Amino acid sequence: MLSVINLRLIAFVAVLVWLTPIHAEPALSASVWKHESVRSAVVGSTLVGALRVEHSDTRSSGGFSALWVSPDCATLITISDYSQALPWGQSITRSGWFQARIDYDGAGGLVGLTELDSGQVVGTNGATIPGAIEAMAWDGRGFLISFDDRAEIYHYAGATPDGALLSQVPEIAFQGPDIAQGNRGLESLAVLTDGRVFALWEKPDGAGVATAWLMDPNALDSVAYRAALNPGGATTLADGSVVVVERDFLGRQLGTRVRLVRLSHAELQSAAAVIDGTVLYDATSPRLDNFEGIAACRKGEREFLFAISDNNGDWSRALRGRNPQETLLLMFDVGGRDKL
Repeated sequence: MLSVINLRLIAFVAVLVWLTPIHAEPALSASVWKHESVRSAVVGSTLVGALRVEHSDTRSSGGFSALWVSPDCATLITISDYSQALPWGQSITRSGWFQARIDYDGAGGLVGLTELDSGQVVGTNGATIPGAIEAMAWDGRGFLISFDDRAEIYHYAGATPDGALLSQVPEIAFQGPDIAQGNRGLESLAVLTDGRVFALWEKPDGAGVATAWLMDPNALDSVAYRAALNPGGATTLADGSVVVVERDFLGRQLGTRVRLVRLSHAELQSAAAVIDGTVLYDATSPRLDNFEGIAACRKGEREFLFAISDNNGDWSRALRGRNPQETLLLMFDVGGRDKL
């Protein structure tokens, strides 16, 4: 029989357990990814750091297609599309957003991520969006979000960038003609220095150009962008130029080819026949992956690009003939102001 003292001790321990906060395990962690063997065929930017992002539960995180990085390169927000993951009867957390601190060593080298917050992106009806998110951009008044399955852009209003804004009900900022083929939708968004929005579609199979929209509240201009690979994301540099990340899987032996292409401020001012751009980075390797998110930031006088890959929920566990997919975060140095 339990004594009165033992009963009191049990009750005391139970109260302590009840009062002790339960800290959920972070969904994301990261380790340094050795990038030195991945070399570019051109010299326009330098790959200076890389992380392999680990997922504690691939049903709740992964498949990142959209990326925002704070102007000082200190934090990031990334969004999972997860519309293409194969659940095999398991539940999947759709449209998850994650906010994390970017960790550096004393020399400024990329060493890790520390998860700060997370949630799910909601639609205009207040319910969680069931995947298909492809791009995000900050316009000074909130986040713009685009999709691969509709010609709509949502706006999540806020005074300062914070992931929690994405869990609030948005407004439809733009709704236009849907020119997507299958899920080759509105993959890229970038807010230009003049306030216009650069929105780029994936290119159709076999096509040499992709359609880009230059949008402001009163007009929509359509231009052609000459894409060697499939565009996956876009961001704006400090000088007003736009960098597009392109990628294509070339087979198990060759791996994935990734390009960064800079579209100058001048090219974006007029509706040219075709925008070509300048290649900043071009590499092919079995170690590279499906990069779909890109964002620019600055540390001192240096400007950097971060690119994140979509591991498709790691299809390689279910489908043959493909390299194991990973979530990678790459950091590129694109130089100082005098080199832009």
